[in-house]
Amino acid sequence: MKKNILTFLIVLFGFVGFAQDNIISPKQLKYVTTAPDGSIAITIYDDTRDDTIKLESANSFYKYEILDLFTSEPVFLSRNNGKECTIDKTKLSPGMYNLRIYTTNFIITSKIAIDIRGNIDSSVQFAEDIVASR
Repeated sequence: MKKNILTFLIVLFGFVGFAQDNIISPKQLKYVTTAPDGSIAITIYDDTRDDTIKLESANSFYKYEILDLFTSEPVFLSRNNGKECTIDKTKLSPGMYNLRIYTTNFIITSKIAIDIRGNIDSSVQFAEDIVASR
């Protein structure tokens, strides 16, 4: 009897110790895009527990737009004062978008992807897609 209980406990601890957790844990993601001169242009913060994306720019920006990647139609746009803002992720369907930020000197564009859970898809390489123009 003791041998069976000991075997059961060893097997149980083995399963518990090597079990994989399939639950998606909340994360706080940070993406930094750079301008052509190498300076930081936009920092995007995405907390997967929250329904907002936070944008920070090195320069003050007066407007931002989220455009459909294929049609270039605005999906979401807003005015802004300052160097940061928040965007409601629930207003965006899953897919690829261009994020465009307007400063007094530049228009900064970066690709973003929203996954089916409403989070920014981390498989997209944002830093390579930055475009700044005067």
